[in-house]
Amino acid sequence: MPPSKKNSSASAATRKKHARKAAAAQGTVEEPQVPKEKKPKGKDKKAAKKEPQKKVYIPPVKPTPAQPDPLDTLGLAQKLPPELSVILRLLAKKDATTKRRALEDLQTAWIARAKRGDEPEYLLYNLEQTIPVWLHHVPALFFHPSRRIRLQAVALHASILDIRPLRQALFFQIREVLSSDHAESVLGSWCLAVHDVDRQVSSYARESWARYVSTSESTEGKLLLDAALFPRLWDFVYRTLLDPLGVYLYINPPQTAIPTLTPSRKGSGRGTPVRKDDEPVGRAKAEEDEEKEQDRKARLRVSAFGATEWVLNVKSSRSDHPLPSEAQDAAGKATEESFWTVFANPALWSSLYSGKTPPFVDAESFGYEQPVVRRRAILRSAWVEMDNIVRSSMWQPLLLFLKAHPKSWILEATPEKDEDEDEDEDEDGGSGDEGEESQPQLKPAEPQLGQSHAYNEFLQFLATGCSGSPVQGYPTVLIILSTIPSAIIALSSEHPLEVLFASFWSAVDARVLNSLDRVAASAAFLSSLLECLVFVTRRIINSQEDEAVSLIRSQSDQQVLREEAVNSFVREQIKHFWEDFTSGTLKVSAKKAGTELGKTFITLHKLHPPSFEAGWSVVTTAVQAFTTPSTEAIPLLIPDVLQALTTSMEKGTVPGDAATVLVLSIVGFALDQCAAVLKVEEVDAARVASLVNIFHAFGEVVFTDPQVAKGVDDLVQGQTNELLHTMPSLVILYLQHRQDQVICSSVWHQVLKIIDSPDDVKVFLPLLLDAAEDESLPDYLRPQDEGPQRLIASLLSEALSGPPGTTGAVLVRRLLISHKYFVSDACSENSMRSLVLAFSTHVDSALREEKPSVASLTTPLTLLRDLVKNGSSGLLLDSASAELYPYIYLLAFLMPQVCTMDETLKKTAQGLWDEWAATGGEAVENITMGAVKQLLRDLMADFVACPTPGHILRMVATSPYGASINVLAEIFPSRDEIDRLLTELPPAPLDASLAVVDPLVPPPTQFRAAANEAPDCDNQGFSVYARVVHGLLLHLADDRQTAKTNFWALHHFLALAIYAEDEKHLPALQSPVFSQSVSRATLQNITDRTLQIATYLLSSFTEETWHADVTKVLLGQGSAERLDGAGKLIVDLISNARTQDTVRESRVLHMILHHVLNTATKADAEQWMAVARRLERQAPHTALAMIFSITRYAPEPTRLDRLRNELAAGIMGIPVSKANTEGLWLLRNLAASAPDPESDIVYLPQLRAVNFMKACQQWITSDEDLEEDVHTEMTLVFASIVPILSNVPGGHWDLMFDVMENNLENASLDDSTTFVALARSLQLFMVIEDFAASTRTLREIWEERKSSILTLIRDLIALKLDAASSAPLSTCRELALQIVQNLPTSLLTRETLRKMCHLVLDSSVDVQRMAYQLLQEAAKKYTEELVIEAAVDTEETIKVEIPSELLDILQRSPNHEDMNEYGQEWFGYLLAWMVTFDLFLDASLKVKSGYIDQLRDLDLVGARLLPTVFGILDLYGGMAKAFKVDIWDVDEYYLDFYSAETSLSQRLLTAHLYYRALLLVPSLLSTVVATYTSRHFSPAIIRTELARRPAGENVTVKVAAAVHEATAAYAVDEQRLELTVKLPVDWPLHTIEIRVSKLVGVAEDRWRAWVLGVQLILTFRSGSIVDGLSFFLKNVSSHFEGVAECAICYSLVNATDGSLPRKPCKTCKNRFHAACLYKWFNTSHSSSCPLCRSEIMTGK
Repeated sequence: MPPSKKNSSASAATRKKHARKAAAAQGTVEEPQVPKEKKPKGKDKKAAKKEPQKKVYIPPVKPTPAQPDPLDTLGLAQKLPPELSVILRLLAKKDATTKRRALEDLQTAWIARAKRGDEPEYLLYNLEQTIPVWLHHVPALFFHPSRRIRLQAVALHASILDIRPLRQALFFQIREVLSSDHAESVLGSWCLAVHDVDRQVSSYARESWARYVSTSESTEGKLLLDAALFPRLWDFVYRTLLDPLGVYLYINPPQTAIPTLTPSRKGSGRGTPVRKDDEPVGRAKAEEDEEKEQDRKARLRVSAFGATEWVLNVKSSRSDHPLPSEAQDAAGKATEESFWTVFANPALWSSLYSGKTPPFVDAESFGYEQPVVRRRAILRSAWVEMDNIVRSSMWQPLLLFLKAHPKSWILEATPEKDEDEDEDEDEDGGSGDEGEESQPQLKPAEPQLGQSHAYNEFLQFLATGCSGSPVQGYPTVLIILSTIPSAIIALSSEHPLEVLFASFWSAVDARVLNSLDRVAASAAFLSSLLECLVFVTRRIINSQEDEAVSLIRSQSDQQVLREEAVNSFVREQIKHFWEDFTSGTLKVSAKKAGTELGKTFITLHKLHPPSFEAGWSVVTTAVQAFTTPSTEAIPLLIPDVLQALTTSMEKGTVPGDAATVLVLSIVGFALDQCAAVLKVEEVDAARVASLVNIFHAFGEVVFTDPQVAKGVDDLVQGQTNELLHTMPSLVILYLQHRQDQVICSSVWHQVLKIIDSPDDVKVFLPLLLDAAEDESLPDYLRPQDEGPQRLIASLLSEALSGPPGTTGAVLVRRLLISHKYFVSDACSENSMRSLVLAFSTHVDSALREEKPSVASLTTPLTLLRDLVKNGSSGLLLDSASAELYPYIYLLAFLMPQVCTMDETLKKTAQGLWDEWAATGGEAVENITMGAVKQLLRDLMADFVACPTPGHILRMVATSPYGASINVLAEIFPSRDEIDRLLTELPPAPLDASLAVVDPLVPPPTQFRAAANEAPDCDNQGFSVYARVVHGLLLHLADDRQTAKTNFWALHHFLALAIYAEDEKHLPALQSPVFSQSVSRATLQNITDRTLQIATYLLSSFTEETWHADVTKVLLGQGSAERLDGAGKLIVDLISNARTQDTVRESRVLHMILHHVLNTATKADAEQWMAVARRLERQAPHTALAMIFSITRYAPEPTRLDRLRNELAAGIMGIPVSKANTEGLWLLRNLAASAPDPESDIVYLPQLRAVNFMKACQQWITSDEDLEEDVHTEMTLVFASIVPILSNVPGGHWDLMFDVMENNLENASLDDSTTFVALARSLQLFMVIEDFAASTRTLREIWEERKSSILTLIRDLIALKLDAASSAPLSTCRELALQIVQNLPTSLLTRETLRKMCHLVLDSSVDVQRMAYQLLQEAAKKYTEELVIEAAVDTEETIKVEIPSELLDILQRSPNHEDMNEYGQEWFGYLLAWMVTFDLFLDASLKVKSGYIDQLRDLDLVGARLLPTVFGILDLYGGMAKAFKVDIWDVDEYYLDFYSAETSLSQRLLTAHLYYRALLLVPSLLSTVVATYTSRHFSPAIIRTELARRPAGENVTVKVAAAVHEATAAYAVDEQRLELTVKLPVDWPLHTIEIRVSKLVGVAEDRWRAWVLGVQLILTFRSGSIVDGLSFFLKNVSSHFEGVAECAICYSLVNATDGSLPRKPCKTCKNRFHAACLYKWFNTSHSSSCPLCRSEIMTGK
């Protein structure tokens, strides 16, 4: 049981004696103290003070000896396995790392295995033996400074407890085996670990403690802390609280150092220095030494306080559930009684004190510099605590303590008596307890109170603003003050209440409340101040007379009347508050101040009315001081305070009536001031604001008094204009509070007339709108008539024309929302219709702009959104929904598809549409969606519209209500409209040259070409027809089922594809349906999609009789009603062709037949031929297309063979005069019926073919002029006849060759009219070439004419064109290049490279590829001739140069910003560099040097090539983004596999090009990516260099590929000269290392000159290893052949051109290199010999 809360009458000495008895019962032995001498009394006492105090020797505490290890005492070291013994030994080591490893090994190698059940008998037996050892180390481990060791230890302890046998053994050791001290240490350290400062350690320990320790009942598997163990645990915890370092040393006893004898050092003689070892050698601190002593004390005390809390909770629970009676023995009772005495130790409570030395104990505070200890550990320490966290933890227990023990203030203020006096009193009073028990209890005398230090500190606490925590501290002050006895307050000063409240105000005066949250702190202060004021007043009034007087004044002055003093006290405090508040010293809101003051006055009136009157008089006097005539302006806070004050007081009460009287006086003053202000020209803004604030605060009170109300009415009605310009807020307040409809309406109409002017609207309208939005205006206010219409119109116009967010836009929005006060409903509706019209116009304009911008839509859309959200405005907008919401739909769902749109604007539009869709009716919805569909239909066919059909279709597919739209019927034009658009287009092809790629294109004499004008196109380059059909193509490609039911659309798809193909083939010509800006990718997309849908539609029928049914209808033998869509489409095309036969429709029919004839049988083909024959006269173009299609795609019908013979025979019957007309048609039909050359079908009988050739010869040899078209078609037929006549000699071959030569002579690549003849002549050449290779007869004839024809072809392709490229031109070039691939060497000249290098820039990849192969051979020829000329040039007249035409291409690098578009332009540019590097192959050193010098002068490699390479390989983005070439061989590239469809081919080509640059021109690469180059390119270059070896007599070369070395050896008799060249691993980024292996017969300086020459060639001349070694070997051989070296460069071989010294000086006979002499003449500016100085040319 805890001690009684009543005060004990025992003296201090008696209490100390009882404490010593309790300590003896607990087993705690105190140190013997030297008895104090009895203090003298009276006179002797003064003398005794002068005597010096005697010093007493206190012996030091002996250290606890180290406990022996059970490993040794129990002999476990010999019983346990050696590895386990080693681990247990390591636990005793001091090193923290060793301990950690020992704990880890014990956990993983033994405990974990035992928990898994591995070797159970062996492991458990050995681990049970280790329990004493473990318990020996547990306290030290749990107390260890290292958090990691403590964590490992508690985790290992928990693992041991989880194993049942080990747990039982451990509990047995604690209960039965361990000594009391050891058990106390184990349990105490374990309990402290549960409350460790580290959360993880605490969590692990708490889990094992809660699971395996019990304090209430004994259960199996738990350790019961019974009456024997629990006191030991508490004793350990208590000792740790008081002396943590002593407990730590007890658990970790220091090892005593063994003294060592230091041998004397004797020197060898005088002066021998002796080293002094006074200072020990420093060593590293152990881990536990690194923890500061203060930190260690804090850590252990925190754990001890946590354990103390747990112990107290256990004691509390045991008082509710006591132990069995047998446990309550005498010792237990004694322990129970002494348990609570430990809390009487003042040193324990110093943990709460933040200072160094607390005033209540003469020792260092336990909480000094340890806030964590104070937080875990009530009266004086609370007021001096400075730590915020400690204070936050302190309030609740402090208040509970003071509430439960208010006499603690009395105890603290009671002075302690001297111990000797206590003993004397004790002796006089009897012998302790016996006397108390034998004599009756007497009422103790009242204690004599002294000065209360706690109260003084409390006052200081108030003076410092609750020690810097005002928000948390001030709410507790009233509770604390209520616990302080009046006696304590009275003894604090002569004027206690003044001192108390002066401490309050000190915080304000010292500005300690000026924290971050100053307003909250000041509010808490004021609330606390006024509460304490009321409390003190109540205590004075309700207390006894003596107590009241002691509070009011000191005890020496008791004649003061209580009531007068209280009134004076209240008056002073209210006045102090009012002064500080009005001056701004106390930063409290007016509302808060008035509310708190009102509550105070109400309470004072109920408590003591005179006190209320005293305080109220202060407020009244202070307020009325502002209403004097001299006052310029009442402070703004006065009305606010009075308003809050009035609101908080109940009307009808004395305080409420007093407040009303005060307010009316203020209002009356304000009315007088308003009248005075209106008479003054210059108005004081502060004065106006003050008056307005008064009326705003007391508007409701103003009109309660009739006299005041009349004065206000007269003022406002008589001077409305002046008030509106001077005090507009006053007018609004008048309208708000004057509850008279007639008067307010009249004033309002005057206000509206005043603001209806441009000058006043933006000044006064915002104020009026604020009032309307705040609902400050009466609801009955309405405009007179229509209101200010001109005002709204001007504001709306200004808002819509300006940027969003302007003042005008804001005013319009607010005005339309609150329109009922300002304009009529009709005017507002007209304004909203204008807004809707403006919005729809803006949307429509944005949809038809070239670059749509939606910025101008922000203002109207924002206005519409705000109006829709407003209920009344939204109703007015409903009438305009049909005009508004279709455009909102387009803005919300179509515009984001077209352009980048602000997300806020998009969400606003979509939100408006969604809100309308959720609330609109079905009828309105149908009307609106009908308007939406019409808008989309107009946009679909409008070429000016910015949205493409793809945008519209995507919008319909993804937007709401899209599923309800029938796209084909409601969005696209009708079938008739689309057919009409197609009919209006020209049906003729763009140009007759298209016959090169499409044989159905007739020659120019058979169709009338029209000059196409540029059509009106949209931003994609589509005309109206192309736009509509392309949209239809996109839609039906996604909706295949709809496509099946609308086969008619396929006709338009195929027509559009034909126009797209023609535009793609001839981009320079004007298409009737596309603009020239249309992209090639778009055209290709159209043809691809058309092919996909045509394949799907035309392969979907499965009826076997389909062909028969269609041909019967075409032959007039059946009805078309039974046909499917494809059949009807073919019938319609052919039926229309009978009346209007066009080339376009014939090409469309051919594309359809290409798909359908694949399933035709031979019988079906016969029927199709019958149809074609019937159409020959009515529709020749259609018949020709059908014949061509049947020949290509259908089985060979008999009628087709008959047709060929008839045509060939018919030609023989055509006279020359009709050759250009009828003969041309027959030739076209005959060419169209030619079978595939690879098939077994016989074109014509041989004899008929010969007769055909004769007929052609007759036409040609006649005097009539044949059109070029006849020659062209004749050439096409010749290509099919060559196989038939290949074995037949005769004049027909000369005819063919003549026609071919004639065509080639007349052809030109810059004349598109000759492309068809040229292409067919080249095809004929290739056919003849193929058959001549296998036919001897033809070969003999062909060889005579072949060379001349090849020359014509070569000259044709050499022509450089400035015109735009086209498909026919590229086809002609491809055919020509295929022919000249194997051009004879005799036709390759040095000029071939110059003339043909432009071919690499052709638009066709095939042309570029074949051109490179030709240019590669031409480059070899070019270099070969240069090498020969340079070798024989002794006068240095030959200038080695790269062809200028090739340099022009290298200097014209493509745009590097378009790196992502891998077109033919980039491919051609890279091929030009490939050709340039081909020039270096097999070139001599001199020629290479010339090339390199030219490239260096123009900086082509650094400025052109490298940026291109780095860009394509993505090297500018760093290694992470660079193109990976790890899996590719960069030293090889096969151009035949190049593909323009992927960027991979181009990147690989670029990598190969970079490899060739590194290999051939490394000296020109000023900038390289070192890591990328060395990793991916250097190995390939090194392999290439080492694979090439120089050859020569007496020369051997050895290569060591593993170490990148090449050694060249020259044999002289039996000796060898060797030079070794070693390549670095990142060659050519670093220079080559050259070393001499063997030097025989050569002077060192000459050898050094040779080595320098090799380095010059390899480093600066971009020479290869072969070049360098060849230079060296040539020098060696020339040296031993007796050739004299050049006297200028000291080398036999020139390092530049490889020449020998051949230029002699006629005087000194020395020879020089020509290049060296040339350089000497240029640098010396003379022609004298470098040696003899004579003129080298004349010898003089």
